[in-house]
Amino acid sequence: MLAQPEKDSLQASFIRYQSQAPREKLFVHVDKTFYLAGETLWFKIYAVDASSDIPDSLSAVSYVELIDRDQKAVLQEKVQLRNGKGDGYFRIAPSIRSGHYIFRAYTNWMKNFSPDGYYQQNVTILNTLSENTVSEPPIPDSPHHVAGNIQFFPEGGNLVNGLTSIVAFKAVNPTGKGIPCHGVVVNQHQDTVASFHSNRFGMGTFPLTPVKGNTYYAHVETPSSTLTEKLPTAYDQGYVMHLDQPIGNNLDITVTTSSVPSAPANSVAYLFVHTRGRVKFIRVNQLKNNATSFQVNIDSLDDGISHFTILNSERLPVCERLWCKPPRQQVHIAVNITGRDTGNILPATPSFTYGPREKLTVHLTTTDPSGHPVPANLSLSVFLHDSLQPIPGENILNYLLLTSDLKGKIDSPDYYFASVNPATTEALDDLMLTQGWTRFRWEDILQNKKPYFEFRPETNALVISAKMMDKHTNLPPPPAIGYLSIPGKPFIFSSALSNPDGTLYFNVGNFYGNKEIIAQTNSLTDSNYRIDIANPFSDRPSWQPPADSLFPSRARSQLLDRSISVQVENAYRAAEKHHLLPLPPGDTTGFYGHADLSYSLDDYTRFVTMDEVIREFVNDVRVRRNSGRAYFRVMNSLFNIFFDDDPLLLIDGFPVFDGDKMIGVNPLKIEKIDVVPHRYFFGPSISDGIVSFLSYDGDLGGYHLDPSALVIQYNGLQQHQEFYSPVYEPGVRSTIPDLRNQLLWSPEIETDSAGKKQLLLYTSDLKGKFALVVQGMTPEGLVGYSISTISVGHP
Repeated sequence: MLAQPEKDSLQASFIRYQSQAPREKLFVHVDKTFYLAGETLWFKIYAVDASSDIPDSLSAVSYVELIDRDQKAVLQEKVQLRNGKGDGYFRIAPSIRSGHYIFRAYTNWMKNFSPDGYYQQNVTILNTLSENTVSEPPIPDSPHHVAGNIQFFPEGGNLVNGLTSIVAFKAVNPTGKGIPCHGVVVNQHQDTVASFHSNRFGMGTFPLTPVKGNTYYAHVETPSSTLTEKLPTAYDQGYVMHLDQPIGNNLDITVTTSSVPSAPANSVAYLFVHTRGRVKFIRVNQLKNNATSFQVNIDSLDDGISHFTILNSERLPVCERLWCKPPRQQVHIAVNITGRDTGNILPATPSFTYGPREKLTVHLTTTDPSGHPVPANLSLSVFLHDSLQPIPGENILNYLLLTSDLKGKIDSPDYYFASVNPATTEALDDLMLTQGWTRFRWEDILQNKKPYFEFRPETNALVISAKMMDKHTNLPPPPAIGYLSIPGKPFIFSSALSNPDGTLYFNVGNFYGNKEIIAQTNSLTDSNYRIDIANPFSDRPSWQPPADSLFPSRARSQLLDRSISVQVENAYRAAEKHHLLPLPPGDTTGFYGHADLSYSLDDYTRFVTMDEVIREFVNDVRVRRNSGRAYFRVMNSLFNIFFDDDPLLLIDGFPVFDGDKMIGVNPLKIEKIDVVPHRYFFGPSISDGIVSFLSYDGDLGGYHLDPSALVIQYNGLQQHQEFYSPVYEPGVRSTIPDLRNQLLWSPEIETDSAGKKQLLLYTSDLKGKFALVVQGMTPEGLVGYSISTISVGHP
C-alpha cells in the first residue's frame, strides 16, 4: 500500500487545477423547436457551476446565437444574467431561409474552453413565404439511411494483447443517428473471434482477447448496407480496466496489466474518481499477479456522470471510463388545471377537453425528493403539440446530468432517465463507453501547470474587448491607455491599459440596445496607434444540424394551417406582440458620481464662445494659453490653487485631449458643465480634476471627432419583450381571430415557501393537444421538469 501523503498530493494537484479553471454550464429552455418565419423564439437561460449544478453567478452576460448550416450566425443577442438566470427572444424575420439551425448559448468565460461545452440545440425554421417550402420537403422521408460509419471503443481506452477487454461500438447514419446493426469480428485469416449485435440506438458491446501479431476487422450488417471496419490496434504492454454494473450498492472495478519483467515488485495502481471535477474516491492498491480490484459505494457518488481514472505507479493515467448514476435527487413539479366551467383542480391531462378562449388557472407545486414543499425558479411553455412540433427530448435534468458531459448530439436523451430497468441501464452504460470523454488534461494537472485564459469572465456587467496596434508596424505597441465612450444621456466612459499583446478590456457596465461606441487613444501622444473592437461572439464552429427533411410530408395540411395562423396573428396583433418592457432603472450619474460643482448654463446669460462661458461662470476652471494653444486647469479644492497638469476633458463622455477643440464647441448646444476639483483616479488614467461638458441631446453637441477615432455600432444587452396573450373574461367578446399556437411563455416563475404558484392561461381558437413543459431548479441546485398535455376543442 502506498503512503497516504502521495494520495493527498494527487488530490491536492487536482483540486488546485480545478480551482484555477472553474467551469460554467448553461442550460436553455427553448419554448419549442419548430418555427415559421414571422414567429418569435423564446428562451430561458439557467447558468450553473459545472461541478455542483448550483445556480452560478460567475458571469453576468450570456451570448446567444442562431447558427445556420454554413456556420454563419443569422441572429445574435447578449442576455443579462442575474443570479444565474436570464431570458430573451429572437424575432424570426420573414427573410430568413428555411432550414435546420443550431441554437447555442455560452458566456465569455466559456470561450476559453472547447465549444463542445456550449449549450447547443437543433431548431427548425420554415419560411412559408417561399414558394417551394410547402410543396416539397428538401429530403424525402425514409425509414432507413445508408450507414455513415461504425466506431469501436475499448473499455478503458486501449486493447492489450493477451488481456480480455470489453469493446463497445456504435453505428450511425450520415446524420449521426444510431442505426441497428450486427456483425462478426475476424482476424487476418478470416477466423471469427467474436460476434455482436446492437442494442438501443445502434450501440452494444462484446468481449475480445487480442493475440499478438493478429489484426482484427469487423464485418457489419445494417438495414441498408454492409461495412468492414478495422478495430483499434492492440498494444503489447499496457493496462485494461473493467467496471461491473452494481449488484446492490457497490461498483467493482478490475484492473489488469500485461506482465512486464522490469516492473518493480511493489507496483501499484491508483483509482481516482471524480464527479464533474469534485473528488469522490482515491485509493491505491498493490498489483498482485498483475491485477487488482477496487470497490466503490455508489452512495459516495453524485447523481450524473463520474470519471473513473486508473493511474500507474508513476501517477500517469493509463485507463479511463465513465459511469452514470441515474438521478435520485430532483425537484418534483406537479401541474394541475382549474377551468372556468369545471371549478375543480384537475391534473393536466388530455382526458378533459377545454373550450376555445377559455380562462384556465395553472397550479404549480414544487416538492423535494422527500415530498416536502420547496421554493424553485421555473419556466413554462404551452404550445400546440402535433406532427410539426414534437415535445423536445432534452430537458434540464438529462442535460445537466448527462448530455452536457458527453461529446456530440445524443439520440433521445430523455430515454435514459425515464425509468431504471435493465434495458435503460444497459443503454446508459453503452452510451458511457461510446461517447464518454473527459474535459481534463491530466498532464497539466500532474505538472501543476497554470492554465492560460484568453477571455475574462464578465462577473458584473458587459466588458468590451479590443486590440491596440501600431498603424505602421501592425504590432502591439508598448502598454498605452485606450479610451472608450458611449455618448448619450447618461453617457458611458471607460479607460483601459493595453496588455503586452495589445489587448484592452473596457468595463462599460450594462447598456441596452444598439449604441454608437467610440474608441480612441490620446490623439496628442499616441496618434500612431489604432484600436480595433473585437467580435464578442465565439468564432468557433458548432456541430452540424442533421440533414433530415424539414417537416414530415404527411403534415403538409397542418403546415398550411400553421402558416395562415401566423400571418393572421402578425396582421392583427403585431403591436401587442412586439411590446418592449421598460428598461430597469439605471444610474443616471456619470462615472464620477455627482459632481462637486455643476453649472447649468440656462441659469446664466448666454455667451457665444466657450472661452467666455468658462471665464465668466466657471470659477474653478481656467483656460490658459501657451505657444498659441489652449490648456484647461482646474482648481485643487484641497489647497485652493490650480493644478499644474491637464484635467480630463469630456464632452458627453468622450475625452478631448486638444483644449483648442473644446474651446471651439458651440456653448449654445451645451446644457451643463460638471467639475470635479480634485485629483481623480479612474482605471489606469490619473487626471488633475475633471471638466465634463454635457449637451442637450447627448450627441457631442456638434463636436468633430478626431479622424483616428473608431466609431462603430455595438449591440448591448437585449431589452425584454413581453409575451402577449389576450385576456378573455365573461361577457367580453372579441371579433379578432385568435390563432395562437403558443398559448403561454412564462420564463420567471417563483414558487413560494409552500412550493406553490398560480398562472393564468387563455386558450385560443385552435383545437388540438397542447403541451405544458415546465423546467427549473431550486436555489440548492435540485433540477426537475414536468411534461403534460391538455385538449382544447368544443366543450
